[in-house]
This record gives sequence, structure tokens and C-alpha cells, in this order.
Amino acid sequence: MAAPLTTLMAKHMPLTQMAEVFKVMSDPSRLAVLHSLWGGPLFVNDICRKTMMSQPNVSHHLSVLKELQLIKSVKKGRKIYYQIADRHVYTIINQCKEHVEQAIG
Repeated sequence: MAAPLTTLMAKHMPLTQMAEVFKVMSDPSRLAVLHSLWGGPLFVNDICRKTMMSQPNVSHHLSVLKELQLIKSVKKGRKIYYQIADRHVYTIINQCKEHVEQAIG
């Protein structure tokens, strides 16, 4: 008897980890934080201003995004700035945006 498709896929793909990335990115506020970082690294107060969210709220979302390595932080003096972790994050967001635009367009 052949193994179920999900079992075969799980052997070759990290499905649980992929689902966690999509779950985290499904929050519109987190997408707004990622979008604010699109142009380059920012300090927390700059992200707050761009997203119009409170500092505690932004800090929470940054923590969740950083945990999944979607963003990274770099300490500069006494401040920390945040940036999108790598090109894969840009690709995921761009592909999703194109899919949505095609579906509604």
C-alpha cells in the first residue's frame, strides 16, 4: 500500500515550519511591519510612525517575526534597527501580492 501524500510530502518538505510562516504572515499588522521595512532598516519608533501602531504592539510583532527569522535586528549604539532577513521574505510577499492581484483583477 502506498504511503499517503502528506507523509511523502513531509519527508521532503518542512510542512509544519512552512505552515507556521504562513500563520505568522497572515496577520495584517505583521504584514504592515514587514511592508514598513521594505525600503530598508528602521528603528522601532520609525516602524511605529509608518504603521501607526503603538510601540508595545510593534515590539510584539517584531519579536514574532524575528523568532521565525523573517526579520533580523542589528544593534547600532544603544538602539536596535530591524530589517527584512533575506530575499526569500521579499519573494514570498511579492508572490502572494501578485497572486492576489491576479485573482481580484
